[in-house]
Amino acid sequence: MSVVDWVALVLLWGAALSRVGAARTSLAQRMLWGAFTALAVSRVFSAPPVVAWLDSTTGMEWATLGRHVTGLLSATCLLAYVEVISRAARGSSRARWIWPSLAAAVAFLVVMFTVRGGRIYWVDGATGAGETALSGRLYLLGFDGWLMVCLAAAGWMFASYARVAPGLLRVGLVVSAAAMAAGVVNRAHVLAVNAANLLRPGWGVVEWGLLGRVTFLACVAGIVVGTSIPAWHAVRARARTLGVLRELRPVWAAIVAQYPDIAFRVRGSLDARLARRVLEIRDGMLSLTAAVPPPGDGDPRQVAAWLHRALRAARAGSGSGVPSGRIPGPSGSGIEEETRWLRQVAREFKHTPAEGRVRLVS
Repeated sequence: MSVVDWVALVLLWGAALSRVGAARTSLAQRMLWGAFTALAVSRVFSAPPVVAWLDSTTGMEWATLGRHVTGLLSATCLLAYVEVISRAARGSSRARWIWPSLAAAVAFLVVMFTVRGGRIYWVDGATGAGETALSGRLYLLGFDGWLMVCLAAAGWMFASYARVAPGLLRVGLVVSAAAMAAGVVNRAHVLAVNAANLLRPGWGVVEWGLLGRVTFLACVAGIVVGTSIPAWHAVRARARTLGVLRELRPVWAAIVAQYPDIAFRVRGSLDARLARRVLEIRDGMLSLTAAVPPPGDGDPRQVAAWLHRALRAARAGSGSGVPSGRIPGPSGSGIEEETRWLRQVAREFKHTPAEGRVRLVS
């Protein structure tokens, strides 16, 4: 195996294993995991020891068929991935034709393989590598043709979505589109060689090995990097959400300790947990207005001090009245603005002098 093969294997298996967790909950990540895993398996089928063992054991080109089928599956999963992530921007789904087309392409390869008695490259009667049979070149035209369709369609969808995607996601989509272009060049080169030899067997046109290796590695590295950039963006977003949840916890824990019934005991995504925590805090604030009237404005320091006074009063049994119905804070605002304001309140609440604090219960 060449250096290019080893680099590709490391990149592909690393990308596949890193997405196992995300693939359990996300359809898009499941498709991406499938693309990397199938391509990694395809490269295993390309390893000379594997090819030699399967060929000599079975007398047929099972390694080549396995490499081609997993390669088609990888390209199709990649196309399905970009279809899923760009579906909202398009407002429609184009997934209906993807999997039936893959089934037709794989069926064509299997039929050609079976009809020729388990041969693809080998000339009839041969049991080893040599001149590629003409029917084998027809098989390869079908394989490379569908692979080019998948890569070109995925590249076009990556590029189209990049025009409306934000920030880092756009960079990742552009890199992914460039990787698809390299993949199209890789397969177009092979397809042209097979077509030329099919039309004029006497020409003896051969593949340009350097071009094949460079474009293949560019395709693999580009798609790994391109799809990892949005993943890094998602990791950063998740870390920010976890940080906000930690910031709000002191206020939330104090309120829930006093009013346990306001807590929704339902699991959900991080974003859902954050929205739920904001609503629970606001609900608790409304209940606390029955114990102590809220301040006239939404100054975070005053609201934090009011929270301490109201919680002390409620714990002392003074919260049996009717809530005032007026909650301090930004009025008529969205969840993002309320979250920013509550973070300020939580910081002030946390740094209130010790004698003014309420004991927090987690």
